[in-house]
Amino acid sequence: MNSRPAVPKGARTAGRQAGRFLMNPRPAVPKGALSASRRTCRDLAARAAAAALALALSACATHPPPLPGRVWSGKLGVRSDAAAGQPARSMSGLFELSGDASRGQLVLSTPLGTTAARARWDKPAGPMAEPTEIELEADGRTLRFDTLGEMMQRAIGSQLPLPAMFDWLAGRPWPGARAERDASGQSFDQLGWRVDESRFADGLVVADRPFPSPALHVRVKLDAPADATPAPAAASAAAP
Repeated sequence: MNSRPAVPKGARTAGRQAGRFLMNPRPAVPKGALSASRRTCRDLAARAAAAALALALSACATHPPPLPGRVWSGKLGVRSDAAAGQPARSMSGLFELSGDASRGQLVLSTPLGTTAARARWDKPAGPMAEPTEIELEADGRTLRFDTLGEMMQRAIGSQLPLPAMFDWLAGRPWPGARAERDASGQSFDQLGWRVDESRFADGLVVADRPFPSPALHVRVKLDAPADATPAPAAASAAAP
């Protein structure tokens, strides 16, 4: 009744082993070799990630060199009061100002030192040697402006008198406009701003503009104390 021929037990076991081999054709890999291979891949991936991170941080930290001449650097804070339809605003960070009002550069950085914007101006013309080429690099774009005031409005949201600030940070009024010192000789009024230099020897300059609205408040803390104190004689300079 059972017509199938008998199969030797050893042959049946060999057949099963052959079937398993055909279903899994990959050669066997020693366990230690597989672990070493995985560790090598992880190490390579970690090194590649570290290299990419270092490259990204290097790109973010790239700081353009200052222009020849006097360089001012430190912390800059700008605050505007609330006005009709406008909330109060404030910004702070690091800055580096080099050159002069005709040919210069302003670099703005985050408190961590990452460059956020760079402004450059050149090609002065006219009796006041005002720059005719003004550029601002920020957010991956390069924008061009007709005046330094327009550029500052775009860069920090307020039109700071950048040409005058070269002199204010040096402890004297700007010679391009009339200035009046107070009785103490430690502050002066110019261009609608009250510039307080009572702590100028410590590298601190504070400027306030009450009008027009909104009122603006600027605070500059230079990296190093100034090399000179404000002179009352220089402060009385006025443009015709």
